[in-house]
Amino acid sequence: MSYISKHSLLWVCAESHNTLDMIVQCPSAFLTPPLVIPELAYNSLPKVKLCLDQPLFAKVDMAQLLSLCTIADAAVERVHKFLESADEASVTSLLSQIETLCKQISPQDPSKVLEKLGLFEAFPYLEQGVVDNRKLGAVSQHPGASYLNYISLLNQVVMMGTQLYHDACVPQHHKYCAHQIALLYQCLNMLQGETKPIRKLVEARFDEIKTITESKSPVLDVEISDWLQEVTWLCREEVKNFPAYMHKKVQPITGILHSKFKS
Repeated sequence: MSYISKHSLLWVCAESHNTLDMIVQCPSAFLTPPLVIPELAYNSLPKVKLCLDQPLFAKVDMAQLLSLCTIADAAVERVHKFLESADEASVTSLLSQIETLCKQISPQDPSKVLEKLGLFEAFPYLEQGVVDNRKLGAVSQHPGASYLNYISLLNQVVMMGTQLYHDACVPQHHKYCAHQIALLYQCLNMLQGETKPIRKLVEARFDEIKTITESKSPVLDVEISDWLQEVTWLCREEVKNFPAYMHKKVQPITGILHSKFKS
């Protein structure tokens, strides 16, 4: 039986305490890599790749493909129109990402995949970037541009409606309300849908609000402020509900999200 004296035990405890002090004072000295890394005598065991968070049947992210095509179309258009300020490296990177997604859909040539999905028709500048030596004719209005313009218009309705909703409670901002209401009315008119009931509400009181805002005391009373908040709330709800006439405007692009590739 081995025997450890009290003196030896105290010495071991003291040494351990000193080691802990060294670790606290200079931790980097104890984080150096090992001098020797042992190798297993047999290390050819089969490796298993874990895919716990991935679906069993992977689907191509069509929303991502559509987004990349939208950005690439604008980038290629910039190269086509403004050669000096164009970023060709960015275009190359975008087209490479699009090609990778197309290969997940079909082993066919990416240009064939994009054509069958209707993306070349929606984004004509994209075709010039994907297909080598493809000369682009005159491009006027195309589905991709129409879609982006309409989404921008919806965004303007929401943003101006929100701004007016809050400005109605701030008397210092009332002098700008007539101008903002006119812009909002113009956007509602450009939506080309069933916005006539809201536009009639605006028409009924626009002259009254304009007269007040152009006076020496451009402050709307409480009743008009409440009315303005109600109308602008209706504008935001119109976009939020996304009625049938809005669906019709964006359908040429959103339909691609649900399209199935036919080889």
